[in-house]
Amino acid sequence: MTAGPTAPARAEPEPVWWIGIRLLEVFVRLTVRLRITGLERIPASGPALVVANHVSYLDPVVLVVLAHRRGRRMRFLGVREVFDRPVIGWVLRAGRHIPVGDGAERMVAIRQAGAALARGDLVLVYPEGTIPAAGPAAAAKGGAGLLALRMHVPVIPVATAGLERGAGRWWRRRVATVVVGAPVDLSNVAGTGRARYEAASDRLLAAIRAL
Repeated sequence: MTAGPTAPARAEPEPVWWIGIRLLEVFVRLTVRLRITGLERIPASGPALVVANHVSYLDPVVLVVLAHRRGRRMRFLGVREVFDRPVIGWVLRAGRHIPVGDGAERMVAIRQAGAALARGDLVLVYPEGTIPAAGPAAAAKGGAGLLALRMHVPVIPVATAGLERGAGRWWRRRVATVVVGAPVDLSNVAGTGRARYEAASDRLLAAIRAL
């Protein structure tokens, strides 16, 4: 992984993206009434890392659509199990989203995310790693902090509410709030190695929850 972003390469044609994003836009408009604050804080160009709370399979869909409204293509990291499904997996891979597996595969995903940032992409990662179970607040994992500290790109916190699994009825549009915060400053995160990455992830998750 590089220590920082390089000059963005010219975007390659992505026919599946242009078809898929229009279908997702229609789906979101039909199923969710969004209240959005701070969308302008997502950079209009250049690499940026978006960190968010993960509450359902719906929230990455909504955030991809919001990024498109900002004129951006967003790549997100998701669990490999979803990428292994016959149809949705092909769509996700065609959209250049990034599967995250167990063990050594996690570092492969981090490197792929770093490469996307180096190309000038917008990348979404969840500090919690996955959709947390009900109960006490989940702890952050080190992957988001590692990516943020190594790539030296703007890190934008986003909080969603109303997209949780089981929220609302299938026949009724749910009301959801999305708040985009100011970039998180990680310049003074202390420690070394894994402890530093986890401390950075803790700060990112705290910034999301503060929204």
